[in-house]
Amino acid sequence: MKAFVRDVAGLVRAEEPFVLATVVESSGSTPRSSGAKMAVRPDGSIFGTVGGGLAEAQACRAAVEMLTNGAKDGEARLMFVDMTQELAANSDMICGGGLSLLLEMAAPGGDCARVYAELDHRLRTGAISTLTTRIHGGKTPRILGHELLFGRSVGEEPVFSREADPMVLDEPFIPPAPLYIFGAGHVSRFTARVAAMVGFRTVVLDDRADYANRERFPEVDEVVVLDSFEGCCDAFKDDPEAFVVIVTRGHLHDRNVLAEALRTRAHYVGMIGSSTKRNKIYDSLLADGFTQADIDRCYSPIGLPIGGRTPEEIAVSIVGELIQVRAGKQ
Repeated sequence: MKAFVRDVAGLVRAEEPFVLATVVESSGSTPRSSGAKMAVRPDGSIFGTVGGGLAEAQACRAAVEMLTNGAKDGEARLMFVDMTQELAANSDMICGGGLSLLLEMAAPGGDCARVYAELDHRLRTGAISTLTTRIHGGKTPRILGHELLFGRSVGEEPVFSREADPMVLDEPFIPPAPLYIFGAGHVSRFTARVAAMVGFRTVVLDDRADYANRERFPEVDEVVVLDSFEGCCDAFKDDPEAFVVIVTRGHLHDRNVLAEALRTRAHYVGMIGSSTKRNKIYDSLLADGFTQADIDRCYSPIGLPIGGRTPEEIAVSIVGELIQVRAGKQ
């Protein structure tokens, strides 16, 4: 969902109108559950998905009609797509049940545009939010307003209440696992790119502004220029979902960042380098009072053993290991 929100925020920055389609209810064996989203542009192109096939085709057709017929910001449609076996067969889908879709016109500068720009910022910075949308029903549905709250007022799935008027849709937006990459060199650059692609909330940290900047890392959520590596992990020391990758420019910096990382509750800590370098750093940390159990938390040499040599190949091996750990396979 982070990538989808980022794409929507791109449309907002470009001041491009779009229709936001959201699955608000689903029943039976439908291809997408509540909360699935799709944005439709004036030319009919889309990003995101509400399930493909019949549901997506009908939603796209209705959305383009709204865009080409001059719908105003906040105008809406509620549509039900019957995914019975007969219809599913005609659309090359094997499913039954149905989907209820909310289509919302989002004009440049409008309320939907505003709230998605703010939501993009919150997801980039790791803030959990709940988006509440109030919808007036009847023959001419319209969006009465959006409210974006910090924290989660519902579970992990959206809640749609249609019994009263206005109807209310509450949607939780939960940032993905954060990945903190220490070092902004060549390996970091490609690791950040691949990690962002596979859904980590990616933060790059270095003490060199010439390296740690948006020009080198356009895909990441945050770039942080540190005064020094001392205390560099304090911001996430109590986060058990954090991932840490240590790829700084030198052994001493790697050693100091590892010492900081091992004092946190991070789910994963990995450090680049040969076994010889790793063992010297481990010996230094043991001499400073770290235990063997502390040391055993570190993945080093980092990455899956796929024989990678170039920065790009090493990045693939590192992110492969991150995915493996995130999936609970290691």
